[in-house]
Amino acid sequence: HRIHFCFHSVCFVAKFDISVPPSPQVRVYGQAMVLPCTFPVGNSWDPSSSVITWQRGSEVVHSFYHGRDQLARQGLHYANRTRLYHDEMERGNASLRLERTTLGDAGYYTCSVTTQIGSQKKSFSVKIGAFYLEPFIHVSLLSNGRIDLLISSQGGYPSPSVQWLMGDKEDLTNVTFTQLEQDKDTKLYNMNSKLNLTSVINTSITFILKNEELGQEIRRNINLFSGEFSSLLVLSLTCHYLGDNLKHLSLRFPIQSLQNPSLCTCLFCYG
Repeated sequence: HRIHFCFHSVCFVAKFDISVPPSPQVRVYGQAMVLPCTFPVGNSWDPSSSVITWQRGSEVVHSFYHGRDQLARQGLHYANRTRLYHDEMERGNASLRLERTTLGDAGYYTCSVTTQIGSQKKSFSVKIGAFYLEPFIHVSLLSNGRIDLLISSQGGYPSPSVQWLMGDKEDLTNVTFTQLEQDKDTKLYNMNSKLNLTSVINTSITFILKNEELGQEIRRNINLFSGEFSSLLVLSLTCHYLGDNLKHLSLRFPIQSLQNPSLCTCLFCYG
């Protein structure tokens, strides 16, 4: 469809071209998301003769025609969660706001616009990700001298990559056990990853969790110190924050005076 402009009896022809994102969009679980779509309005905007429709596949997400929202055919999945920017339509804004984003909102969305001067529709992909929560670090001191480090994090999507390092280079990931469980309702992942240590004399461990979809990286440096004849285990945790800010936590455990087969404590970083 083309738009005709005339100036002093000279006419120009321009294509009616709506605009949507050229690449896949990533949005965050639980938050509101805006799906951008703009269109040319020409010299005037007449809502009564214009149609704006959003679809995901064949499912109707939101419709506007006869000058108002038309939601009779809206998919139940989107009920009470969508709105258009009515005050900005006259400036060519057909963007859709979707509240309380779920993983089920991922897919290909199509924005269709028809006005007095043209009609067009375009599609783009939307991916949904969820940030993993601050991990808990569970330290178990076993009576046989071994130590179990268990790191747990919840509520993320998609499944993360997990890596354990000793020192700066030695990769221990292949000798660790990582378990992922997906919530049956939300489909978010819960992660538990365990490392067993037989010696803790001046041991430095780094745990790394990455959510590539959202660019999230959680890195925890754990330092364990226990001299050959020492009666104490010193656990030091380094927390990394945005802007390269660091925070150090330290705990001391009496090894020789354990009364129970095991002793467990939990650490986590916070703001």
